[in-house]
Amino acid sequence: MSTTTCVHRPAELAAPRSATCEACEETRNLRACADCGHVGCCESLNAHNTAHYQASGHPVIRSMPIEAGFTWCYSCEAYL
Repeated sequence: MSTTTCVHRPAELAAPRSATCEACEETRNLRACADCGHVGCCESLNAHNTAHYQASGHPVIRSMPIEAGFTWCYSCEAYL
């Protein structure tokens, strides 16, 4: 269930491109970019998901596994 209306959320959510962080191969606390599917580790590890947002401008991420996780928008600073 969405808690915030977000104009940044893509109409079609990309599937994760990897089962590990694409930068460091971490397997814990992964986030998938909703725009392109890039997989990065969270801020509690090496923050590769944040680095992807800063480099790409893709603000919406989904925690993995996708079916049981949350969606977050960096631009809105809110869970979706």
